[in-house]
Amino acid sequence: MKQNQPYQSDVNDHEWNLIRRLFPERGKLGRPPRYPVRLVLNAIFYIARTGCTWRDLPHDFPHWRLVYYYFAKWQALGVWERLNTRLRDKVRLASAKKKPLRPRASTLKVSKFLASAASAATMQARRSWAESGTFWSTLWD
Repeated sequence: MKQNQPYQSDVNDHEWNLIRRLFPERGKLGRPPRYPVRLVLNAIFYIARTGCTWRDLPHDFPHWRLVYYYFAKWQALGVWERLNTRLRDKVRLASAKKKPLRPRASTLKVSKFLASAASAATMQARRSWAESGTFWSTLWD
């Protein structure tokens, strides 16, 4: 679907050239995609900028279910994190700041575990009223 007028949230050519390599390439098998990645990205940015619901996406963009599918897929693949890192590093270098150091391997391993479902389940299992000495020892007036 071709847009008549661009939205303020649309990615311009310069921005698109900076980030287009971060999105996964199309596979060799299967049918070709119906919509270009840039149009789907513009739809996601429109939702982020306006705060509208997925179902209220204008008809200039692909169907909201397809846009949400790509949003979730790119979230699972870590595209948004890589995009944020790339743009943050460019801004830091442009403002003459050093590129942040990468965390050590041990720090990455611990943070990956803390973000996992197993860690959340362990913390939830340990959290009970009987084990919380802080709650019961607090004086209430």
